Amino acid sequence: MYEGTPDRVTPSPLITRARPAFFLLARPTGSADTLPASIGEPDVFYSEAQALDALDIHFAWCAARFDADVVDNAQWYLQSAMVGPRIATALGEVYLATDTETGEVNAAAGAFLTESEVVHWAPFVDAVAPRIPNSRVASADLADGSIPGSISKAGPGRLRLAYRGDAEVSFSQVWFAPMDSTRVYPKRIHIGDDAL
Repeated sequence: MYEGTPDRVTPSPLITRARPAFFLLARPTGSADTLPASIGEPDVFYSEAQALDALDIHFAWCAARFDADVVDNAQWYLQSAMVGPRIATALGEVYLATDTETGEVNAAAGAFLTESEVVHWAPFVDAVAPRIPNSRVASADLADGSIPGSISKAGPGRLRLAYRGDAEVSFSQVWFAPMDSTRVYPKRIHIGDDAL
């Protein structure tokens, strides 16, 4: 996350109050089994304008790290969510929850409409998690792109699927609620020889 004036932007590691956040999702369309859920940078922004300003740069970073076909065929989305302590959720029945070391299960992110929608939002949830005090989510929980709730993700601090109405899950600590995901189209940055 970044906050400050446009001429002085400083990192903000913790989100201590409810606020909108934005994320650039770069979803690969080919080789989905071998690539992460997002090939983009895990940056989270406080304004839509900041996120859109970074779109072409994020595209260039991806082009420097991945094969041109992967980057050119990736689908880019500008995602927005409410993040922070005790977020009110709406609509969906599907949540990401974490098991604590004491055996409690706390919903962390939701309410998603379907289980498959979780995959679309997981990189954003993963990027926000380290910025939430007491999120209890293990670092790099979703970084490998696997679907939360898989057998390999069991244990304290790991995200897994949960559903509204589950009596074993506490829904009082949700810190991520998806709002919108809109397709965006980055432009390739070209630097001519005369610019060097």
